Amino acid sequence: MILAADYRAKAADCARRAEEAQDDYHRKNFQALAVMWSEMADKAEGRAASGTDARTGHDEIADALDTIKNANTNSR
Repeated sequence: MILAADYRAKAADCARRAEEAQDDYHRKNFQALAVMWSEMADKAEGRAASGTDARTGHDEIADALDTIKNANTNSR
């Protein structure tokens, strides 16, 4: 099971990358990912108490990462 701390570390990484981004498009995408990772951490902490399945969160993360990958490919 992924821990909330892992999600928070990813959120911090995306926030750092947003600050370092060279253009608004990538900055906004990394900011959105940082928010998403933070929300996933919040859900993970709530899930620990309620036992809710984590599969939905993994799907959201995969979709967000695909969006970033596609943006990187299209910007070249």
